[in-house]
Amino acid sequence: MTTTASGSPAEPATVRPRSPYIDVLRAAAIVRVFLQHTVPLGALTALLPAMWVMFGLAGYLTAVSLRRGGPGRTVRSRLRRLLPPLWMLGAIGVPLMLLHGWHPFAWSDLIPWVFPLVNPPGSEWGAAFVIALWYLRVYLWFVLLSPLLWWLFQRAPVATLLTPLGAAVLLSTVLTLPGSRITDVIWSTAAYGTAWVLGYARESGLLDRLAWPACLAVAGALGLAALLRAAADPEGLQDQLALVLWGTGVVLVVLRARPRLAGLAAAAPLRRAVALLNARAVTVYVWQLPMVALGTWLLGGLAGPPALTVTVAAVLTACAVLCFGWVEDLAAKRPPALVPTVPAPRRPAAEGAGTPSRATAA
Repeated sequence: MTTTASGSPAEPATVRPRSPYIDVLRAAAIVRVFLQHTVPLGALTALLPAMWVMFGLAGYLTAVSLRRGGPGRTVRSRLRRLLPPLWMLGAIGVPLMLLHGWHPFAWSDLIPWVFPLVNPPGSEWGAAFVIALWYLRVYLWFVLLSPLLWWLFQRAPVATLLTPLGAAVLLSTVLTLPGSRITDVIWSTAAYGTAWVLGYARESGLLDRLAWPACLAVAGALGLAALLRAAADPEGLQDQLALVLWGTGVVLVVLRARPRLAGLAAAAPLRRAVALLNARAVTVYVWQLPMVALGTWLLGGLAGPPALTVTVAAVLTACAVLCFGWVEDLAAKRPPALVPTVPAPRRPAAEGAGTPSRATAA
């Protein structure tokens, strides 16, 4: 039997239809990442801090799985969803980097391409293959830590929520860690940890017990702290702690909200686009930056109008998804397909406190 965040027994989770709101949020975050890599606009980060939103959603969906299937099954299923798209990228990218003179190269460099406890390495020529893979490394660590975090959250929810954020503040203001692969893991766990655990708070119903005025007050305080930190730092809004504070505040608000989005079922093209992005989320993420680089190379001197750059990159990314997206079908134990089947819309159920929706996570 599972327990609530307060440690009291809870009824077994009921499988419900997918939450349109969760799917729309993740699709919007994926699109934001793509646009930021294609036509960088600082305002996009402020409007939707996509990485924090993606980790918050992943934490929520992982909590749904933990409550429904237990830690062992959850970790296995998440690894199965995460790793095969990375392996496909490596099967293409690593040989290309070797052909273009990856020096120095050691066979041990392939280990993170199989199980990315640290960032998968690459050559200077193949930077587009590896720059964005830090997200998979951070996600992997959260998956491995998820049973422990879930156990801690059930017993001390507020302390588990605040500890990562407090660690990020300490690491940015008091403690100075030397740069290394290990400290990268420590920092990223602190930076995104509260967003991840806020997903647990949504699934458990803890966020629903936070009144909207209090929620907005806390989010506003985090936002104000982010702006003050940015104003005092030469890097401005690119300061790491400012980003952490702002992103955490935004995640608190978007995870506290529970809109039904009933109109999404009537907007068939939008509903289908959202469903396709969610079914191919990891493939889109790992391939979009290489396709942006390829598009820029193909355009050459024509690269200038942002609309043209975005269009070419989007078409190339769609082609990559058609070629390699079937890996996600196999990982999810579905029949492989060039284009995944979009289920018929169902009337969305109200998301009551602590009621998980039937959704999958990348």
